[in-house]
Amino acid sequence: MPRRAARVRSEVPVEQLIADMTGDELREVVSAAVDRHGDVERQVRLIAARGAGDLAQLRAEVDRGLRTRRFLDYGESAGWARAAQPIVAELQNAVEAAPSRSLVELLQRAVGHVVKVIMHADDSDGLIGDLAGELLALHARACDAGVADPVELAAWMVRFGFDDQDFFEVDPVRYASALGEAGLAAYRAAVAARRGGDSFAVRYARERLAMLDRDIDALVRLLGRDLTTPYQFIRVAEAMRELGLDDEALAWAKRGIAQTSGWQVSQLYDLACDVQRAQPLEVLALRRAQHERMPSSSTYRALRTAAEALDAWPLEQEAARVTLRRADPRGFVDALLGDDEVELAWTAAAAAPDDALGSDLWLRLAERSERDRPAEALAVYQRIADEVLERADRRAYHSAARILQRARAAAQPAGELDAFAEYLTGLRERYRRRPTLIAILDKAGLR
Repeated sequence: MPRRAARVRSEVPVEQLIADMTGDELREVVSAAVDRHGDVERQVRLIAARGAGDLAQLRAEVDRGLRTRRFLDYGESAGWARAAQPIVAELQNAVEAAPSRSLVELLQRAVGHVVKVIMHADDSDGLIGDLAGELLALHARACDAGVADPVELAAWMVRFGFDDQDFFEVDPVRYASALGEAGLAAYRAAVAARRGGDSFAVRYARERLAMLDRDIDALVRLLGRDLTTPYQFIRVAEAMRELGLDDEALAWAKRGIAQTSGWQVSQLYDLACDVQRAQPLEVLALRRAQHERMPSSSTYRALRTAAEALDAWPLEQEAARVTLRRADPRGFVDALLGDDEVELAWTAAAAAPDDALGSDLWLRLAERSERDRPAEALAVYQRIADEVLERADRRAYHSAARILQRARAAAQPAGELDAFAEYLTGLRERYRRRPTLIAILDKAGLR
């Protein structure tokens, strides 16, 4: 009976157990946790400081928890970012509760610390960079309360954006209300005084100031430059959209479509269609032109979506397929699979030039065809498994094992179990000097 009671007790949610504890019991638990874990002590101090409205304690934790002199390797970076997150959360609480000039300065100090850590860390996952982004967002929110000194804020923005680092931009458009006339004047003067006028930081500042001024000529000059690439037209069109000038955005997108070439033209089509989303006939015309100009499975799907909005896909489908089949056999098979036309996809794949589809698409086709074409699917699986095993590494071995498991599943309805067993025996014999592969095959039940 005591054991049963203990077991039942252990199944109670821990939140309920905490709620049922007395103050003395909770103090006992927290004190023990503090002794074992430094982050628990930090949390206790932060919460205590929150209740007292004490930024001094929060500043101490910012200096203690958001700095390090060590180089952080990949694994250490993730752990450091997780340990720093409670401090960022506490700064967020402070911003929501009582934004102040001192808090703005503390946030600037915090993001400065984190940026220095990034410079001496392998932040491949971007977790430390995410912390810096969160701190910058909190800084902007705190400044929205009108508590920052405008001129000092402008000086920090220039120093942080131009001198301290080159990972993050501080947008004067976002800070316009906090800067006010005095702050913007100081920011403009500081930008104008900067040498190296073609550096990214200076160009960005000038572009955003032109956006703030709604200076279309300057935006075209700064963003469009010589207007020879799709990207330049994209930037100008996006700027017009940000200003709420949709007609101008559409005109620049169409101009870019007409005057440039390359894969980024697809983004101009996307932008033009988004501007005209309330005019489905115009969107359909754009998507049709895009598919005819640069046919792919992606343009086919975009055309289908536009046509279906008008119940017009039956009128568009055949011409769209003819265009795609002629230009892109792989895209044609991919589109047919997307239309759930598996038999047509198989026929098209069989007629396509060798190596036109690629192993990944052949695998998708085989998986979709297992029920109706198990023998053909089996042949595809075995061929691709053989290709994969030309590489001698663990990743290839695991990939081949997964494919061979699919092959075994297809062998039964195909009536080819004996033939597959012979194939597997031959494969194991061929690669008998690869013990890692044999072990992986054994584990997958491929004996």
